[in-house]
Amino acid sequence: MKKGKVLGKGQITVAVMLLALGAAIWLNTKYLPSESKYLGEASYVNNSSAKDEYIETSAEVTEKADYFTTTKKDREKARKEACETIEETLKNEKLTDDDKKSALAKIEEIADRIERESNIEALLSAKGFQKSIAVMNDNGITVVVKSDGLTSAQTLQIQDIVTSETSIPLGNIKIVPIA
Repeated sequence: MKKGKVLGKGQITVAVMLLALGAAIWLNTKYLPSESKYLGEASYVNNSSAKDEYIETSAEVTEKADYFTTTKKDREKARKEACETIEETLKNEKLTDDDKKSALAKIEEIADRIERESNIEALLSAKGFQKSIAVMNDNGITVVVKSDGLTSAQTLQIQDIVTSETSIPLGNIKIVPIA
C-alpha cells in the first residue's frame, strides 16, 4: 500500500455501490403505493348482528393484498437478502481479489437492475399505468400492468419505455396485462 493513500479504488467502488443501492431502495419505497390495511390490523364485529360475522385477522388482510404491492415487497426482500449474503461473503478474509471483484460486480448488477426497474415503473406511472411492475432477468424483462386490455398504442408505449431504459431487444420484452 502506498504511503498517504487513505481510500483505495475498491473502497470507493463499494461506497458508490452502497449509495446507489440505498438510492434505488429509497426510490422504490417512494413510488410504492400505500395500503389502507396493515399487517395485524383487525376488524371487530358487533355481536348484535347475524351469526356469520367473524373477526378479520392479519392472515386474511395479507390474502386480500394487491398483487403489485405484494410482488414489490417480495422482490425487495429477496434483493435485500441477496445483498446481505454478498456482503457477508465480502467480509470473509480468505477471499481472493478476483472473488471480491466478482461479489462487487454482483452488487453493482443488482443495484443497476433496481434502478432500471424503478425508472421503468415510474415512467409507466407517468404514462397513465397506475399500477405496474417490471422484472428484469438475464434473458429479458417482463412488465406487468394493471389493465383490462392493452391497445397497440399502449403496448408500443411500454416497449418504448423499456427499450429506452435498457438495451433489451423487443423480442425479449414480455408485457402482461392483469385486471
